[in-house]
Amino acid sequence: MTAQMLSTRTGTRDTTPARFTFRSVDPATDAALLHRWIATEHARFWGMSDATLDEVRDEHRTIAANPHHQALIAEEEGQPVFLLEIYAPEHSQLAGAYPRRPGDAGLHLLLPAPADNGTVARSGFSEDALRASLQHLFADPAVLRVVVEPDARNTAVHSLNSRLGFVPFQRVELPELPGAPAKTALVSWCTRAAFAAATGSPSTSATHLSPGRWDAAQRHVLAKAIGEFAHERLLHPEPATGGWVLRGHGVEYAFSATVHALEHWMVDPASIEVRTTTPDGSGSTAGVPDVQEFVVRFRTELGLADAQLPLYLEELGSTLAGHCFKQLHSTATATELAVGTGDPVADFQRIEASMTEGHPCFVANNGRAGLGTADYLDYAPETGAVIELEWVAAHSTRTHFSAISGLDVDALLDDELGPHRRAAFSERLDEACLSTGLDPEDFLYLPVHPWQWEKKLSVTFAGDIATGHLVHLGSSGDLYQPQQSIRTFFNRSAPRRHYVKTALSVVNMGFMRGLSADYMKATPAINEWLQELFDADPELGRSRAQLIREVAAVGYANPLFHAATDQHSPYRKMLAALWRESPVEKLQDGESLATMASLLHVDAEGKSVAAAMIRTSGLEATEWLGRYFDAYLVPLVHCLAAHDLVFMPHGENVILVLRDGVPQRVLLKDLAEEVAVLGDRTALPEAVERIRAQVPDAERRLVVFTDIVDCFLRFLAPLLEREALATEADFWEAAANSLRAYRARNPGTAQSFDALDLFGDEFELSCLNRLQLRNNQQMLDLGNQSEGLLYAGSLANPWAGR
Repeated sequence: MTAQMLSTRTGTRDTTPARFTFRSVDPATDAALLHRWIATEHARFWGMSDATLDEVRDEHRTIAANPHHQALIAEEEGQPVFLLEIYAPEHSQLAGAYPRRPGDAGLHLLLPAPADNGTVARSGFSEDALRASLQHLFADPAVLRVVVEPDARNTAVHSLNSRLGFVPFQRVELPELPGAPAKTALVSWCTRAAFAAATGSPSTSATHLSPGRWDAAQRHVLAKAIGEFAHERLLHPEPATGGWVLRGHGVEYAFSATVHALEHWMVDPASIEVRTTTPDGSGSTAGVPDVQEFVVRFRTELGLADAQLPLYLEELGSTLAGHCFKQLHSTATATELAVGTGDPVADFQRIEASMTEGHPCFVANNGRAGLGTADYLDYAPETGAVIELEWVAAHSTRTHFSAISGLDVDALLDDELGPHRRAAFSERLDEACLSTGLDPEDFLYLPVHPWQWEKKLSVTFAGDIATGHLVHLGSSGDLYQPQQSIRTFFNRSAPRRHYVKTALSVVNMGFMRGLSADYMKATPAINEWLQELFDADPELGRSRAQLIREVAAVGYANPLFHAATDQHSPYRKMLAALWRESPVEKLQDGESLATMASLLHVDAEGKSVAAAMIRTSGLEATEWLGRYFDAYLVPLVHCLAAHDLVFMPHGENVILVLRDGVPQRVLLKDLAEEVAVLGDRTALPEAVERIRAQVPDAERRLVVFTDIVDCFLRFLAPLLEREALATEADFWEAAANSLRAYRARNPGTAQSFDALDLFGDEFELSCLNRLQLRNNQQMLDLGNQSEGLLYAGSLANPWAGR
């Protein structure tokens, strides 16, 4: 193993650098040594004080055969000096006992007494050994956090751990397992950043940014950029020998690609070659694929203004860095994700954290401008991190709470916080009000994203805090996992509690991801109206499409910024939250959940989750597709035809309910901010009127063609054809069959259905990347989206003539 040179601290301890090398334990030859170390009172916390030599040998044979456990002996100048065990926490006593993250590695360290090892006691040896062990683990870029679970009584180890950057989580009761006695443990962990800070070492938080992974990320995103910019007719590849070529500005990008229905390009990342013309024009030299350089070269064709270019390049850089991380940590195969483990909650959240692509259309789709590396590891959905949300108390003169009928704020808070946490918050608020003279009864509680509190509210709303109108209360204690939308959280501690959506002042994919306090006022009313409409509609009941309602919302309006800005300002979207029903409440026995975005997820072997689900189901692909289209496509078309009601049904906003890999129904979410009623035909309560939108008749059908066909199904069809499950013709025929069956059983909506012309020859190509390239901080006026759309001609309709 690689030798680790240890720096030392000044003081009374020995400052001679210690050099350790690590080698695997050989149970046959090392058993006597390990028995001398372990079967002692000194090592009593290992629970093997009375073990025989044979028992120690057998234990290490078991470890050597376990793919999730590794035992290493550390040597100093050829002398064995301590034992290091590395293990996967999810396959140990710790399974389910703490909030595990992908990238966690467990550590056991046995430091034998000098008398048991024939050595002389040396000051600082324990710290040197632990430091070397952590350096050894962190040398693996896939390890993000080291977890330990020492006996709670072992205070000497707790002190040592804290000096190297470990932070205690809590005491937990660990069960007895073979080779591991039951114990009360103090679970603690050490991150890369904490270890660097504690030891004065260089930070390794960005260790995923290696040359090889960076090249793979560049090729992946560049392939997508060529494909999507060609799809939107911003760039025009030409046929060439062996493939295609894109020329311009002294450079050529040669590549192989297949072109599918809807002018969908699937560019092979490995095939991309860059050739740059020499200054004298006499030849060309090979270049390195670089999507940021690509964008700069073609900035004129892409319509990127000087003001937009730097932020767009920053978002591309973040997208590339995220892809490097995902190469390391999104390791589950498509089949593993499709089959699951039998735990619907854990499987749902594993799928949520395994997605590697983001929005399928946008090239810069993981920008998250404003988040640093440590923030990324804590808050990005692909890290699988779990966090505690912060809570604040906000004065009612600046805050508005609304909820569905029958749900008041006390009932909601009792359910979300529990009596003990709510009592603690009340005590903190009472104490804060002593110095301001404000009445604690005049406050409302709301959850806050930790980043938002630390980086935004505590600075921008400093005056509100100083005057006592905004009081920080601490965390609720529940652990939440960020979802694909990054500002929405799923409660892992109590999965039946609500989703929480918070404001996050981070730019991502063309918008600041705040949450409007003004919009929050009508959110529950909109959700109530939607539920009443769904309950009264037989077709929606037949398809069993369901809503995940946003049942309560709260928004805070800073009076200074509210007066100084218009309704679209990000300063009006800095502090708000909503509570959304948990999808777990919708599950029946034997059912599972998956974000619909997962259908497009492709694993490291090039296999898609959609194909894996079809194989898992045992159905023919066309039959599976029929079930899927009946669950997803038909209810959305019906809502438009029957009620002029439209959703934003991209993959992250739809959750599939499955049984044995077969879609049973869909759960629609993100309702109040995304739904609209087009035109005046459908009556709306006054409180819901803000969702009404006036659009030209010709744009109505684009809700289907743009949001469903071009922005999702376009990507799904070629994946299934590539895995020889269904041809593209079979795919689009299955969708058309579901639509025709819908029309046949709903004569009352036949006229409005026909007016959508879903089987016409072509439809307008509405371009999303063009919007982001035009303005990557505010793509559209959400109050009047129709006037801001950008078009690039028409696409041939894959349903035409079917």
